[in-house]
Amino acid sequence: MPDATLVRMALRQSIEPVFTVTHVLRLDAAIAHIAAGTPTDVILLDLSLPDAFGEETVARMRAATARVPIVVMTGLDDPTFAEHILELGAQDYLVKEEGPHGSVVRSIRYAITRMTAQLEREELVAKLSAAVAFKNRMIGILAHDLRNPLGIISGYAEFLEMVLAGRVEPREIESLGHIRSSSAFMLALIEDVLAMAVAETADTPLNRAAIDATRLVAAAVEHGRLLAKAKGVAVVVAPPIDGPRPLHGDAMKIERVLDNLIGNAVKFSRRGDTVRVSVQATDDWLEIAVADQGAGIPGAIREHLFQPFCQGAAGTDGEPSTGLGLYICSRIVTAHGGRIAVDSAEGQGTVFTVALPRA
Repeated sequence: MPDATLVRMALRQSIEPVFTVTHVLRLDAAIAHIAAGTPTDVILLDLSLPDAFGEETVARMRAATARVPIVVMTGLDDPTFAEHILELGAQDYLVKEEGPHGSVVRSIRYAITRMTAQLEREELVAKLSAAVAFKNRMIGILAHDLRNPLGIISGYAEFLEMVLAGRVEPREIESLGHIRSSSAFMLALIEDVLAMAVAETADTPLNRAAIDATRLVAAAVEHGRLLAKAKGVAVVVAPPIDGPRPLHGDAMKIERVLDNLIGNAVKFSRRGDTVRVSVQATDDWLEIAVADQGAGIPGAIREHLFQPFCQGAAGTDGEPSTGLGLYICSRIVTAHGGRIAVDSAEGQGTVFTVALPRA
């Protein structure tokens, strides 16, 4: 009661703003006051009440209202304790022995300003989250609606290449090939942009399960060989993997990483080169390395290699790049708790290494 009287006296001295004080003796009564919808600008909260004590008082009051600033009144002049009180949700605190006169008005002003800024930040974050979610939905809709017509264009171009071979000028067949390759590139770009939108959500969603990394590597190598055959590039597992390599993770996403890394290695390889995929396992980690004999990556590009839309050189056959593949790979690997690294020197090839936790 003496504390409440001193606070009332201090607040009566304030000319601007003018305060109206409601005083209750128990925390339950204060919570009921808030729950009744009574307009409240700030709460002066004593930590020693008949029905609550210490940090429990702050926690219960903050749980009762998320938008009203709290100024704690305490007899303990301890900066560590004060920081803990602020972490629990208070906006400021007063030490009773210091006297409430000028400091109580200052604390109230500060607490209201701090809570207003916090609520504005939360509102901004909510708006940004909603905007990102809307963007991702729109990207999903566009990706779905663009896949089919581009697939049809690519399919008809390939069909015309086959049926018109030898019946039209070579330049016309070449034009059909450009249509098909451009459509394939656009399809790959759509897939990468959609994957990037998913990767940029708060967490990259993972469908974790027990998998065999040996099978994943074998499947990715076979996919890579289909691309490499046309360029005269070999894709091998060296040294050979003897037996299964258990791993816990998202098989589809890890395979996407391997497909991307092997595809990149093939893209920057020349006829007669060999892309080597190797696997090393310890009790805790599994490392997969993809090495090529290409021209290497310039240092200026390596610095930004895992950032979105990082554009490097075209492939050895002029293959374009979306600039998204390695960024998506890094997000997938990071979501697994792993790491991805690159070792490259101009003229000496490139090695990408993915390390994944086995548990």
